[in-house]
Amino acid sequence: MCNLKYLIMKKFKKLLALSFCLVVLTALFSCSKDDDNSSGNADEAAAARIVGTYKGTIDDFSTEYFDATIIVTKESGNKVKIAPKSGEIYSGVTAKIMVIQALPTTENATAQDPNGTLLYDHSQKTITLITKKTAASDVAFHFEGTKQ
Repeated sequence: MCNLKYLIMKKFKKLLALSFCLVVLTALFSCSKDDDNSSGNADEAAAARIVGTYKGTIDDFSTEYFDATIIVTKESGNKVKIAPKSGEIYSGVTAKIMVIQALPTTENATAQDPNGTLLYDHSQKTITLITKKTAASDVAFHFEGTKQ
């Protein structure tokens, strides 16, 4: 009888140890770096997708300029700078820095902050933005265009 208890306890310990190893291995392999895609990383990736040169129409709320060019450059993190091409008649509009946010389950992006509103459609490679005056000398504008 004593041998039977010994054998049962030995099997129980082996099963317990095996179960513990299985739990540890499952925990280790179920967590990967790909799963740790925080919204910050998604926002930075969205900002990187927006970077480029766009051709379209600038409206400074008094005049429309066709075949206008704006240049979007990455600042830091998920911030981008939106500026008109220098040396053009519409170059007097005020450049703005906007904080980009990725839209969930798409590659599209948006920005809604004190500098204005932006919407980027990745599949169409289009950008629509409206800037706001944040200083008396600012020249706000509306732009719709396509990435070149």
